[in-house]
Amino acid sequence: MKRTEFVGLLKSIININGHTLGVAAGNGMVSHACIKGGADFILAMNAGRFRQMGQSAFAAFFGYSDANQMVIDFATREILPFTELTDYPVIHGIFMQDPSIHILDMLKESIDYGFSGVINYPTIGCFDGKFRTALENAGLGYEKEVEGIRLAHFLDIFTLAYAFDKEQALKMALAGADAICIHLGITGGGLVGANQFMSLEYALNLANDIFTAIDEINPEIIKIVCSGPIQTPLDARAFYQHTSCQGILVGSGIERLPVERAVMNTTKAFKSPGDFNEKDIISNVLNGMQEHPDYARFMVEYIKKNYKQTIRLKDISAITHMSISRLSVLFKEYSGTSFTQYLIYYRMEKACLLLTSSDKQMKEISTLVGYDDYSQFVKMFRKVIGMTPQEYRLNPVTVSLLKGEKEDE
Repeated sequence: MKRTEFVGLLKSIININGHTLGVAAGNGMVSHACIKGGADFILAMNAGRFRQMGQSAFAAFFGYSDANQMVIDFATREILPFTELTDYPVIHGIFMQDPSIHILDMLKESIDYGFSGVINYPTIGCFDGKFRTALENAGLGYEKEVEGIRLAHFLDIFTLAYAFDKEQALKMALAGADAICIHLGITGGGLVGANQFMSLEYALNLANDIFTAIDEINPEIIKIVCSGPIQTPLDARAFYQHTSCQGILVGSGIERLPVERAVMNTTKAFKSPGDFNEKDIISNVLNGMQEHPDYARFMVEYIKKNYKQTIRLKDISAITHMSISRLSVLFKEYSGTSFTQYLIYYRMEKACLLLTSSDKQMKEISTLVGYDDYSQFVKMFRKVIGMTPQEYRLNPVTVSLLKGEKEDE
């Protein structure tokens, strides 16, 4: 697909749909499914191949393989033969710092292979600190990526440029990039996602600031965001609602997170078919049987069923593939209290019930409500109830910490 045709296609999609969607796919199966699902273009980048190996996208930035050859190998065998039949656009992720290539020749080869555009990936923008400074001083910095985009524009190739801050975005705009994607860092969540990533609020403010600067240079540049806190369609929607974002690039959010969840939960379902209950929200969510799960109610029911065990919001985030911050907001809106406070209150109410309805020992009760550390149980009980467990057993009072919640065993 020619550059002008590609740009026109994306602008038409944005005019009709409000935004465009690109998917970074690491194999033919994922790319074919995404095309069927309505993705507007595919990105072939080495990070996608590492995701298929079960590795973090971080692996894309090191010399574990020839980054450029890896993309050529899987894209020409698994993606391009299928997309060429329909003239579907595929963007070529080029490692432009590679000293063993001549970037002009690589760009020409990209078109010969059948790619419709290029993007600077792996990108030096994912590095910072002393290592980043050393790379820049060695002539392997971001300027090489800017030059690559400039040359691609000169050759009339569609260019999508990754930028991490305003300065980089402005350089890419001046280099002639047709679209600029604000990279918000490695995607969090799941089995191999980043444990720490940019907050959604910070990301929204950053995107707004950069998009405003881009518009001052060329308002025709297509404005896109990706990664970081964007793990679900709800996260993406926030950018459409609160910024001038015109598109989303998704890799882990489509290729890794859903696959991890689907495969794990389907495996569990096959192994323990007797545990499946179509009326049970916990079973439905864990087995991926609800199209739009009520995650807040799921968390409440999960606490009620598992309060005797160790419960961490981090673990729930992993099995639902929702960010911790998003789950926290949904839970607070649903219950009126934080996840941690709800869990503590629920356990304390259960402890009060056991203290008045049984003659179990204090340490046994502590264990039964999820506290292996008895001293921690006593400390928390005193803080919440206002007296020690022993005092409560002698002088029980009515406790209703979670108003409106039905008790269930």
